[in-house]
Amino acid sequence: MTIGIRNPYAVAGSYCKAQLHCHTTESDGQFRPRDLLAMYRDAGYAFVCITDHNHVTRCTDLNDPHFQAIPATEDTVSRFLPLLGPHMGRLFVDAPLRGGSPQERIDRTLADGGIVSLCHPSWNGNLWTGAWKEQTLVALRGFHLLEVWNPHSRSGEDTRLWDAVLRARGPTAPVWGVAVDDCHRNTQFNRGWISVKVPEISPAALRRALRDGAFYASTGAAGDFSAVGQIITVRLEDRGHIRFVDSRGIVRSEVDGTEGRYTVRGDEQFVRVEVSSPAGRAWSQPFWLDSGG
Repeated sequence: MTIGIRNPYAVAGSYCKAQLHCHTTESDGQFRPRDLLAMYRDAGYAFVCITDHNHVTRCTDLNDPHFQAIPATEDTVSRFLPLLGPHMGRLFVDAPLRGGSPQERIDRTLADGGIVSLCHPSWNGNLWTGAWKEQTLVALRGFHLLEVWNPHSRSGEDTRLWDAVLRARGPTAPVWGVAVDDCHRNTQFNRGWISVKVPEISPAALRRALRDGAFYASTGAAGDFSAVGQIITVRLEDRGHIRFVDSRGIVRSEVDGTEGRYTVRGDEQFVRVEVSSPAGRAWSQPFWLDSGG
């Protein structure tokens, strides 16, 4: 039996930092838009999506060939009252959506060329209405991103929900895991991000990478993920603990060091890599398996 591996990192480009979730004084953040963008630029970011609540904040003053601010919003998906319900990040959009079911909002975002990221899935804010229920997540179609690390959420539970969504969606409609700051104040700045592999710093390149999964989530750990033949490989910049996890959340292999390799057996459905190190954590996207005689 031949086992093929779908490798989302098999694209041309170089890694750079992108922030997909942060707030300014246009909603409940402490920094003015230009000041926050300058902070991220100076911290080495190439892309930033300001996701003010139910508002698209436009600030392109700092845009150049090395840095791009992307229009976005974090919309409340209201259930009973306007301010109650879970949150939906909508990237590459011109305006917030004030109504509609979660699926209707996803469909409208996709029709307008946007990308949907479901925010802090296990967050119990908004009077305990802010969490995304597992049955809702596995039923929804069309969203591309799910936050697996956010300082306001529970990463272990969010990762478990991600695995459930992956099993439900399968390899033809994958959902990619992201880490974000959800920055409102200085103590939340530069804590979680994605390292995105792009050939150039442009909105089109970021959009393509987010749709195709050419990035990994990080809180500090950095490296490279790849697959050749039937072997998945991770190489880290600094020593860390590397775990290869299958679709059921079972750790198939783990190793300490700067490099880890895992030979797939064929029964994993998908394999993703988790890294922990003194610098922080990292999550690869799933490597889906294709089996054929």
